Order: sequence, then C-alpha cells, then structure tokens
Amino acid sequence: MKATQKKILAAAIAVFSRKGFHQATMDEIAGAAGVAKGTLYYNYDSKSALFSAAITDGIDEMIATVRAAMTSDLPFHQHLRKLVELNINLYLKHSDLTRIVFNELTSGMDPGVLAEIEQARRRYVAFMADQLRIGRDQGYLQPVDLDLAAVGLVGLVENLCAHHLKNPRQAPQEKIVETLYTLLSRGLCE
Repeated sequence: MKATQKKILAAAIAVFSRKGFHQATMDEIAGAAGVAKGTLYYNYDSKSALFSAAITDGIDEMIATVRAAMTSDLPFHQHLRKLVELNINLYLKHSDLTRIVFNELTSGMDPGVLAEIEQARRRYVAFMADQLRIGRDQGYLQPVDLDLAAVGLVGLVENLCAHHLKNPRQAPQEKIVETLYTLLSRGLCE
C-alpha cells in the first residue's frame, strides 16, 4: 500500500469514527489527510469504497499483527493470555477503527460495501477460532463449538474495551485483560 493511501485511510478512520459514515464528508477526510479531494477519488471511487477499505484493511492489519506475535509453542494457558492481551491492546490502540467497525449504523449503505465489511469481521472471528483450536488440539479446551466461542470472545473484547473507553478509571486495561483471561481460562479450559 502506498504512503498516500495509508495517510488517507488513517484520516478516514479518524473522521468516520468522530462523525459516522453518513455525516462524514470527503472534503473533511481530504483535509484530515492533507490531500486534495481529487486524490481521494483517484484512490477510492466513493465514500462507501473508502469506508470499506478503511475497515477491511484495518481488520486485516489487526489479524496480521496478532498472527505475527503468536507462537504455537507456548503452553495453551500462556497462548490464551497472550491472545487476550494482544487483542485488547489492539482494540484500544485502534479504538477509532473498532468504534466504527462494531458500532456504525449501516442503513442506506451500498450492499456490496456491507458484504465486504461483514466478510472482514468474519475473517477476524475465524482467526480467533483458529487460535482456540490450538488449545483444543493440545487437549486444553472443553468440547465446545469453537466458532461460537470465538464469536463470544470477540464480543467480550469489544464490550470490555468499549466499557474501558467510557470508564478508564473503573475498568483499567490490566483489569480487563485479567478479567477476560480468567473468564476464558475457567470457562473454556478443562
């Protein structure tokens, strides 16, 4: 990806997060990116295409970051803790992205864009399910549907991080990591 595209996507995420898809304008995004409006349209056909690219690239980057940091040679309880910690760190580090991914109202949005965003969300959940399968394969996990467990894990991360962003003193990041790890290790592991 070119440097200009990265700059545009970062600006788009910031503007969409602050204003929402429908209220954000291409002029605002161009201004935030420090590029001409024509540069936006040269790289992205429409606001919907830019929105989709910002979300799908952001989710794919999060998956790649976690994948690169995880090593399957760890005992699963350490693997699970690292997985929880990395996901919470990424959600909070990229809170503008996660805010729009999981809270954006999508009425009136192009169905193709919605399908791309949903596909990216599914890739993220599938990646989390694959991480849980490591524990199953090592004999650590109870016999549960790991795809559903991954949906639950992603939902817990989303909601705990949203709670932290609204109440940072009440829900410090370390407390969220410890709470989620305890819930998962005692609920999923044998």
